Amino acid sequence: EKRVVEAVKVLLNSADQIEIFNKKAVYLYLRELTGLNTKQVVNNLNKLRSKYRIFKTKWDRGAYEKR
Repeated sequence: EKRVVEAVKVLLNSADQIEIFNKKAVYLYLRELTGLNTKQVVNNLNKLRSKYRIFKTKWDRGAYEKR
């Protein structure tokens, strides 16, 4: 999961340098950066998506202190 998070960070930080930004290309970049196969990348992204939804719900309800 950490490899996928780091790969997503790399993609987002270098978005202006990426020529093709469609779903297939993003998965290809993630596979290359992580060394994982597509199924592993998708499973990890789904886990991250789920964690993000929980975080966002808590944030919206004020569970986290805003600075």
